[in-house]
Amino acid sequence: MAGNFISRAVLSIFMDKAAREKYTAIQDAKRDARAGKKPKPAAKSAPKSAPESEEVSDLDVLPETLIQQAIDAAADELERKKNIPPDRQALIEQALIIQDQQRKVFDDLPKEQREKLQVMAMHAFGGAMDQKQTGKKNKARKKS
Repeated sequence: MAGNFISRAVLSIFMDKAAREKYTAIQDAKRDARAGKKPKPAAKSAPKSAPESEEVSDLDVLPETLIQQAIDAAADELERKKNIPPDRQALIEQALIIQDQQRKVFDDLPKEQREKLQVMAMHAFGGAMDQKQTGKKNKARKKS
């Protein structure tokens, strides 16, 4: 029960509704085939541009096709998101320019000062970086 809920939640993130319906139809057909049941009649799943007389069975749809459809849907969504307002685009460009300037200032520092600044940043931003360093020290001790 919980597995179905999680599976549906994950599928809703990565697939659109039509792709999820095709995927579940394929999974149901596979489950019925394993159980020895007769497969349910497939609904029309032909593309909109195909003639109405042609019916494509959901069993004929390969997982690769479903994946490609999901990728195409994601690419379309990405294209829609690329059309951001000009004022927001200008703000993003300004932020990137500032980031480049700060990176240049950091790169211009002498090596010793750069290392000190990195250590200070690691301590300021939490123990995650400190744990990585202690893990390296522990590995060195084990080798000795």
